[in-house]
Amino acid sequence: MSRHPVSLTAGAALAFLSALAVAALLLLVLLPLRNAAVIERLELRSLAGRAESIAEHLGRTPEGGWTLTLPQEMAAAFSTAYGRARYAVVSGDGAFLLGSGTDTPLAIPGPVAQGFSLRRNGRELQGLAVPVVVDGETLSIQVAEDLRHPDVLLDDAAEGLAADIAWLVLPVFLVLSAILLMALARLRRPLRMLAARAEALSPARPAERLPEEEVPSELLPLVRRLNGLLERAEAARTEQQRFIADAAHELRTPLAVLQAHLDLLRDRDAATALGRDVWVLERMVAQLLAVAELEDAALGTPGTLDLRQLAADIAALLRPLADRRAVALALALPPAPLPLRGWEEALSQAIANLLENAIGHAPDGSTVTLALRPDGEGAVLEVADSGPGVPEHERKLIFRRFWRARRRLEGRRQGVGLGLSIVRRAAAIHGGTVAVEAAPGGGALFRLVLPGDAAGPKATLGG
Repeated sequence: MSRHPVSLTAGAALAFLSALAVAALLLLVLLPLRNAAVIERLELRSLAGRAESIAEHLGRTPEGGWTLTLPQEMAAAFSTAYGRARYAVVSGDGAFLLGSGTDTPLAIPGPVAQGFSLRRNGRELQGLAVPVVVDGETLSIQVAEDLRHPDVLLDDAAEGLAADIAWLVLPVFLVLSAILLMALARLRRPLRMLAARAEALSPARPAERLPEEEVPSELLPLVRRLNGLLERAEAARTEQQRFIADAAHELRTPLAVLQAHLDLLRDRDAATALGRDVWVLERMVAQLLAVAELEDAALGTPGTLDLRQLAADIAALLRPLADRRAVALALALPPAPLPLRGWEEALSQAIANLLENAIGHAPDGSTVTLALRPDGEGAVLEVADSGPGVPEHERKLIFRRFWRARRRLEGRRQGVGLGLSIVRRAAAIHGGTVAVEAAPGGGALFRLVLPGDAAGPKATLGG
């Protein structure tokens, strides 16, 4: 099961937006909690201050009771008419001594200050009980505040904090998301440019390199390494082409000498048998030179040629070979010229190799058909024979260099395994394709499709 390639941009955007969403959610949850804790601490501090103020103003009466004279402002806060706060002064054993807004203790006295909450007369009270010592007696000063009083706004602020923060966080989230998307788009621009240039690279144009201008500094080392790799590949390819061409040229001389000695050989049967082998070697040398020429990126500018006339000329050139093999050569060419933009030598090699391959596999007395028809601005050329055909599992293999099926090696056909790879190379530099299928009457049908818009070598072949 194939996996789709991972997008760095999409991954970064998803990770960043997810982080923003989590941060916003945590902000909405934690800030109210933090706010509630701060509010509670402020309330307790305020209640403790009031309890200390009450303790400071407590005093004894001549009868031994207790009296409390508060400043006017604090007394107003504890006023029953105001109803916001209340207090109780409780003895160490829990007896109510005096108070405002209550005539009973608000909490159980304890040895340390402790907060408490209670409901009384339908009101929610939050309070603090503080132990104090006044005139040598331990008392509990208990102060409580009505949380629902209109003037107690802290809890109302706490309850509305989440909604307020949400309206603040949402615009920030949207602005950050927009900035992120713009930054990613800017980041993707050089990546897309490099991807497009890399996709357009071809060994058929070995001088091309990835641009180093306008490339982010983080990507520049990678681009330079790739360009270095392309330079080494070009040098190796050039050396390989030079070796093939030089080897083929060097082989021509000893083959010519060998042929001259065969002509002088008295045993004509042996000379004929050896001559066939020499012909195979000569054919291999010729095709090696053709391979070297087609692999040369400097093919020049394509020209406009008449593919109909070129096909007819190649067929006339190979008709003697067909006659020697007792094979008829039939042409189905369009009545009018068929102009095509391309390289004449490459197309000549392709047509010649297709015809030679078909003649070599056609049975004696059969017919090889060369058909040509226009296809838009291009053309489709088909060569069909009535030979054994090509099994389906071999139809892609036969275009590899030096690939020959066992049945060919054992039959009368003596090829060198380069002809069809030359055809594929010629098709590729024109931006076309070549394929083989079963002919309608049996045998093989090779179809060469040429788009006719060649502007330079477009592809290269492996193998």
